[in-house]
Amino acid sequence: MNISTRQLQAFVAIARLGSFTRAAEEIFVTQAGLSLMLKDFEAQAGARLFDRTTRSVRLTPAGESLLPTARSMLADWERATSGIGQLSAAAEQQVSLAATPLIASSVLPHWLQDFRRAQPGIRVNVSDLDRRQILHGIEAGEVDLGLGAFFKPAAGIERQLLATFDLVLVSAGPARLPGRGARRAKVVQRANWSSLAGEYLLALSADNPIQKLVDAQLRSIDISTSRSGPLQNIQAIIAMVEAGHGRAVLPAFVAPACERYSVTLQALADPVVPIEFFAVSRKGRQKTELARKLTSALSRHFSNIANAAVS
Repeated sequence: MNISTRQLQAFVAIARLGSFTRAAEEIFVTQAGLSLMLKDFEAQAGARLFDRTTRSVRLTPAGESLLPTARSMLADWERATSGIGQLSAAAEQQVSLAATPLIASSVLPHWLQDFRRAQPGIRVNVSDLDRRQILHGIEAGEVDLGLGAFFKPAAGIERQLLATFDLVLVSAGPARLPGRGARRAKVVQRANWSSLAGEYLLALSADNPIQKLVDAQLRSIDISTSRSGPLQNIQAIIAMVEAGHGRAVLPAFVAPACERYSVTLQALADPVVPIEFFAVSRKGRQKTELARKLTSALSRHFSNIANAAVS
C-alpha cells in the first residue's frame, strides 16, 4: 500500500466538508485531481468510501471505519513535521564562528555585543583556533565560518574578503597615566622600511605567514635586522614591545589588541604591504539569510577597524 499524505488530506477534507468542490478548494487542487486521488485511495483501501449523489456526499460504512485512522495518521505526520521544522529553525539561528586567538580576544567580543543587540535571536558560538584548525573545522563541517588572513584558494573552501590591512611598525609608546583606561590605537605617522635597518625586531616563528611576509619584504630591499627568538603569540609580542624589548612588524588588524598596551603604530611605506583578511566557509554550503547577516556585519566591523587605524 502506497498512500500519500495528500490522499489522506483529500479523504478527511471530503468527509468533513461533505463536498468535493469545497474540499478541492481547501487543499488547492482541481475537482478532477481530487477525484483521481480519491479513486486511487479507494483502490488501495479495497472499498468504496463515499456515497455520492447530486445533492450530498456521505461516508460509507467502510469510510466511517477508516476515518479515525486517517485523522490519526495526519495528526502524527503534522506533529512530526512540525518538530522537524522547529529543529531546523533552531539550527538556523545558531552559527559556529572560529577565529585566531588574537581576533577572538580583541575584536570579536565588542563585535558580538553589537551583533547580539541588532540580532538578539541569533546565537554565535565562538572558537579560538589557529589557521590550520579553522580550515580543518570548516572541511569537517564543524565550523560554519572562519576568520583570518593568508587563506589561499583551496578546493572545497570559499573565501570572502572582509577588509585589507597594511603592515605597521609597533613601538613602545609613552607610559599610560595611572587610572587612565584603554585608548583607541591608531597609526600616528608613517615609517619607511629602510628605517628598520639595524633594528631589533620581535619575531614570530619563521613558518608563520605574517613573519614570512615580513622577512620577504626585508630581503627584497636588502635590509638587515637583528631579532628575538621566535614567539608564538602576537599578544605576547605586543606586551614585549610595550616593555621596551624591541619593536615588531605586524598587520594593522592588531590595532584593537594594542589598545590595552602603551604602544604606537606607524604605517610602513615604500612600499605599502597589504594583507587581505577573509571570512571562509565550506564551498557548496547553502547560503542562508543567517550567514548573509553574519558576513555582512563582520565585513562592516573589520572595514571600520581598517579605516579607524589610519583615521
